[in-house]
Amino acid sequence: MKRVLYLFAILVVTGCQPTLIAEFEDRPVVSCFLEADASPVLTISKLIAFRDDVQYSNENVNTLSIAITDETENVTWQLQAIGNGMYENPQVVIQAGHTYRLNFTYNQKPVTATVTIPDAPQNVVFSGNSFGVMNWQFNPGQFNPGGNRDPERWNRTLDVTWDNADKNYYLVRGVTTSEEPVRENQTNAPKSFTLEHTQNDYATVSQMQFSYLGEYEISVIRILPEYIIMSEGSATNLSTSIVDVRGNIDGGYGIFTGINRMTQIINVYLEED
Repeated sequence: MKRVLYLFAILVVTGCQPTLIAEFEDRPVVSCFLEADASPVLTISKLIAFRDDVQYSNENVNTLSIAITDETENVTWQLQAIGNGMYENPQVVIQAGHTYRLNFTYNQKPVTATVTIPDAPQNVVFSGNSFGVMNWQFNPGQFNPGGNRDPERWNRTLDVTWDNADKNYYLVRGVTTSEEPVRENQTNAPKSFTLEHTQNDYATVSQMQFSYLGEYEISVIRILPEYIIMSEGSATNLSTSIVDVRGNIDGGYGIFTGINRMTQIINVYLEED
């Protein structure tokens, strides 16, 4: 799970660092996704101004004193630095429904944020435990979907449903460690995919999302509104000020949020043409 969390962190932090704020102030960029039933991992980086006339503080992102308080149980614990601005505490397990508060000092000013961890997705149903894909062939200047042209086989999808009467936010993510590609002539195929976030109670995964044969971990992930703010803002941040995508960090930038997931193993196999 840690690998997936780090991927989330990289997407948010790299997306929100650049800024052209007129009056620069050295503030931290925080990326923390507290996942239910997992240990906390947090990343801090310096804000990059892309100007030569700004004044940075002497703060070292690897030597900060970072505390997280479980306000539900009134317990506070410290995170330990592990390098590259990353902090963790393997002895702590995040719990659904609990409220957590982040607290540390940066450039002599307090940095805080609060989040309540969402419940896990309920009544998640996959259309099957296995999924057959066709061997699409890719050649320069040519598209050839093999010998069998039956549209029902080529257009099949893996369908996922869950309860969502309250219109909460969800996304579906798949990841594999397999080394056996679906298409032999396709190199450097992605090992993971993430569908666009939705407030629906269903999602469909197309055949083209699966680049490898074997086991995929497919997760339905409950996310919170601040994730949407940061992900949508990061996509346009090179042309706008970071102020517009500040997230939910008081005294800094970035995101301190909670996620909860339900995961199922799907076996991807190759169908005959």
